[in-house]
Amino acid sequence: MIPTNRNRLQYLLSTLLLLLLLPASACKGTDQIAETYDFRALGEEMRTQKLPLLLAFRADYCKYCRQLEDEYLKPMKQSGKYAERILIHRFTLDYSGDITDFNGKKLDANEFSARYKASITPTLVFVDADGKEIAEALVGYNSPDFYGAYLENAIDTAYKAMQTGNEAKNGGAP
Repeated sequence: MIPTNRNRLQYLLSTLLLLLLLPASACKGTDQIAETYDFRALGEEMRTQKLPLLLAFRADYCKYCRQLEDEYLKPMKQSGKYAERILIHRFTLDYSGDITDFNGKKLDANEFSARYKASITPTLVFVDADGKEIAEALVGYNSPDFYGAYLENAIDTAYKAMQTGNEAKNGGAP
């Protein structure tokens, strides 16, 4: 088959479109919220970085969970402004595999979510590297107007608690 000008144009446009979309798709994962089931390893990362954890308990069927992620959690990760204040991860309630808690104990999703009283989705909990809650949990998402202020307050409380806890463990040194 002899290539025509039309075929060449289509090929060039297809290639150009592919090249333009490729970098965008390569960067797309940076705004995703990491799904976490090994909390012992995450606790070590938290200790190293001296940061608390915002853990979003969610369910696949929950439209409010998706809305919360799209309106708050993903933009927070994308902005980079929270990277030095808190780690943001999520936990899907209907996960069927093994979960390793902060102490290395294996449990199922029901046991783990019951520990944090996360039976309603979405629920955001704020914990230290040992899995201890260090700020008041945010349960549900039906009032986006004030949610940002509640979320910011909880992050500040968790960050301060983590820093204070690290100072106490280090004999007062930050």
